[in-house]
Amino acid sequence: MRLIHTQTKSLTKSSQMTGLIMLISVSTIGQAETITEQQILEQQANQRIGEFSQALKGQLQAAIKQGGLMNAVTVCQSVAPAIAAQHSKDGWTLTRTSLRVRNAGNSPDAWELAQLQKFEQMNVAINQAGQQTNKPIVASAYIVNGNNTAFRYMKAIPTQELCLGCHGSNINLELSALIHKTYPNDNAINFALGDIRGAFSLQKVIAEPAPSITAKP
Repeated sequence: MRLIHTQTKSLTKSSQMTGLIMLISVSTIGQAETITEQQILEQQANQRIGEFSQALKGQLQAAIKQGGLMNAVTVCQSVAPAIAAQHSKDGWTLTRTSLRVRNAGNSPDAWELAQLQKFEQMNVAINQAGQQTNKPIVASAYIVNGNNTAFRYMKAIPTQELCLGCHGSNINLELSALIHKTYPNDNAINFALGDIRGAFSLQKVIAEPAPSITAKP
């Protein structure tokens, strides 16, 4: 496996963080922007993430309204993978991963692990700089494996209020027991508002090997 280039960026004004490379590439000809293949793939990935997030959030809110957080655990276990499968089409695969997973099957691979660690560093730097932003932290790369080239994309998942009931540090005993029964090796707890809870991870095998991309500081 050969990594051509990984681009990690946070679309914020704080683009000068020590030890972190944050790249925003925009090419213009006159007033027209040139859209690269990578930008098109990123747009497609973000569209799938948006559709997945909206569908899952709707299911969770309905489950909580009907049966509280206990019901939400069941939805996350059964419905979330089904929604991800629905959006894994046209050559794309969509998953979620984290440094602290609830389901061991969602453990990160080597590339995902490296990006998650960078996301954590960037989030800490943003918080230390006093940044108040809703801009996403993302990473993308072309990876060559034999005759195949895959485009990979990750987008950080910040911890929101809705997440804290099942992933925070104040989970009630009955709910905690259900989570432990459903996920015996659960590590996805003790998150605080704004923490990086994990990331969406998408991949698409493309027909032609991508050209080499040179990183720019």
